[in-house]
Amino acid sequence: MNRRLEHCTLSILGDSYSTFEGEVPEGNYIFYPMAEIDDVTAAKDTWWYQLIRMRDMRLLINDSSSGTTVSTSVREQHRVEDAFVMRMRRSLSALGINGEKPDCVLLFGGTNDDWLDVPLGVPQYSDWQAADLRQILPAYCCMLDYVQKNNPDAAIYAILNTDMKPDVTRGIRDVCAHYGIPCIVLDGISKKCGHPDRLGMRQIAEQVDRAMA
Repeated sequence: MNRRLEHCTLSILGDSYSTFEGEVPEGNYIFYPMAEIDDVTAAKDTWWYQLIRMRDMRLLINDSSSGTTVSTSVREQHRVEDAFVMRMRRSLSALGINGEKPDCVLLFGGTNDDWLDVPLGVPQYSDWQAADLRQILPAYCCMLDYVQKNNPDAAIYAILNTDMKPDVTRGIRDVCAHYGIPCIVLDGISKKCGHPDRLGMRQIAEQVDRAMA
């Protein structure tokens, strides 16, 4: 096991897969608990809570919001401020959380960009304009650049959902490689309504834990 990532502080930037009522900032959109997924009924059933227990971590913030995109091509009911590239500025800035910086950062996004058929674009590593951030790969580059520069001592991991379009997965993996950030592509996750059930949550936790090792 990677000893550096035991007993450490953790920050998460995510979407519905990482939400739970009462565990994310006020105003974020919540998915869990959901009546149709009747075996994820408590925070302890989530992938991130299980990972924290596996590695004896301490959560600084779980800034996850259901339905949100990495890019600013947001859903009709969302604001541009809900996008990952905007939320990262409050939860993963150089100021940290109450002055404390994370030892580990997990970025679990891209699913909604993929589901909404947001334009892929091409990797762009600087000089992002508003129009660039409406595309997946420029927005993902912007996110990794910001998080890495503002958290230079943190171990940063990207997590990608199963069943995403191959060009989206390939593009994000290439961007992560450019920044030297490990990209954990999930495999074989049990789901209901397109979201992990209790077994799927455990599978995510185990796959992330193995990648950290």
